[in-house]
Amino acid sequence: MQVTRDEQDGQRSPSATARRGQIIAAAVQVLAESGYGRATFERIRQRAGISSTRLISYHFGTRDELMEAVLIDIALEAQAAIARRTDGAPTATERLTARIEAELAWIARNPAAVRAMYEICMNARDEDGALRYGTQASAEANVAELAPILRAGQQSGEFREFDTTLMALTLKSAIDAAIVRMTQPPRLSVDDCVREITTLALLATRSTP
Repeated sequence: MQVTRDEQDGQRSPSATARRGQIIAAAVQVLAESGYGRATFERIRQRAGISSTRLISYHFGTRDELMEAVLIDIALEAQAAIARRTDGAPTATERLTARIEAELAWIARNPAAVRAMYEICMNARDEDGALRYGTQASAEANVAELAPILRAGQQSGEFREFDTTLMALTLKSAIDAAIVRMTQPPRLSVDDCVREITTLALLATRSTP
């Protein structure tokens, strides 16, 4: 997800910010361990070690608001971690490989967060029964992050001409496949997945003489 923090974040007291963080962290663990359907305020209260579910509803109002806050918090954490690895890369080729490496490394380090995002995206529904998030948010976020790198590589001559949106979605699908290989037997290591996906990306995008 391509997200920014709510404007109210800067207006909250340190104690309120800490409490919200405590509740979000507990919600992530409950979602990862028990699934979306069992991620009730009561289970989250128990996991957070707080006295009443009213403390949760005070900060988030409804379960839907809490689930959205969980998605935003995880997405921002991932964006920041990836940016630290990619912002200093001098070429589009290096930025592309650094982004893939950073994303897969973050996923490997944060399995509970990844599972929590999946549970919300594949289960949260609007009043008409339609998925509120689904896979579209993740796809749009990857296109938003990858497409500028791909366009820059084309402009510099590092990459051949191709549709950058299609290529970004293709690389996103490859990263999703790597997640499966990292988490389900027979598992591949993070390094193995990084090597394979970055090789794929460079072969698919490189400019031919």
